[in-house]
Amino acid sequence: MDPQTEEAFKRLDAVLQRVLQDAHAWNTWEYWLALLIGVAGLYFAWKASREAHEAKQAATEAGRTVKIQTVTIELTEVAQKLERIHPDIKFSEARDLLSEISRRVRRVISPFEKDPDLEGKIKSLREALDATHSSLSKVRPSGQAKETEVPQAVYYAIESDFATLTNVVAELLGLFEKKGIDFGDAHAGR
Repeated sequence: MDPQTEEAFKRLDAVLQRVLQDAHAWNTWEYWLALLIGVAGLYFAWKASREAHEAKQAATEAGRTVKIQTVTIELTEVAQKLERIHPDIKFSEARDLLSEISRRVRRVISPFEKDPDLEGKIKSLREALDATHSSLSKVRPSGQAKETEVPQAVYYAIESDFATLTNVVAELLGLFEKKGIDFGDAHAGR
């Protein structure tokens, strides 16, 4: 045999000897200690992942609860403003009030438009806002003198629409309050 081939066989024999020695590593306490540490590491990683997932769910639920409470507060303020219209309201006051209410209501309800429990009431609210805008547009004065010709014309033009708005906002407010209560009850046992 030539020296190179002999050297190659010696190297191969050394590698095989090392592999065979390592194959019996499970017989040592170091092997079992490393295996135990590895398994414990996997267990704690899995447990941490599970707890992180639960924490994320809790944070999402808390955020939803806060959002529902915020919407409830906003709708309560809108309902109070709607109840304050008076017979001597001027067109500009009614226009400004309706613009503010419309903006606030549309902003707070927009995240819930696809919610099956609220979808119908939100549609009714949008329709009531549009009807109120239409009624108010019909009594737009062409000048300062025209606004004083028919006292309380603006009030009588929008009174029933504002009452409808008040009722729909109140119903929507009740639904949001119920959602807040249901949300808390459904998850209270955790």
